[in-house]
Amino acid sequence: MNSMKVSGQERPLAAPPIAIVGMACRFPGGADLSQFWRTLRAGGTAVTNGPPDFRNEQARDFLPPGARSKAGFGRGAYLDGIDRFDASFFRIAPVEARLLDPQQRLLLETSWEALEE
Repeated sequence: MNSMKVSGQERPLAAPPIAIVGMACRFPGGADLSQFWRTLRAGGTAVTNGPPDFRNEQARDFLPPGARSKAGFGRGAYLDGIDRFDASFFRIAPVEARLLDPQQRLLLETSWEALEE
């Protein structure tokens, strides 16, 4: 901890201000925070009957074999486009990308977006 002497006594310096220089996120019903906020302000909802891109065969690949029928899904707030991870951008082999948890893929994407901000 930084400190300075004042009148012979050691006193801690105030913490420097913090600047937020980039932010990125994913929300159901919005690709980013501003789109999600517009949905909420308009009185909309992000709750749907099953994942929005369920018809996409790639999206089904991320599901365990027992959960591949639409009947396995109820109403929920699902993220769009979890199947559109750009593995080559992050220099990840396609086989390895399929094995990554969707949360890991989202973390990579949003971390990169925050750094770009």
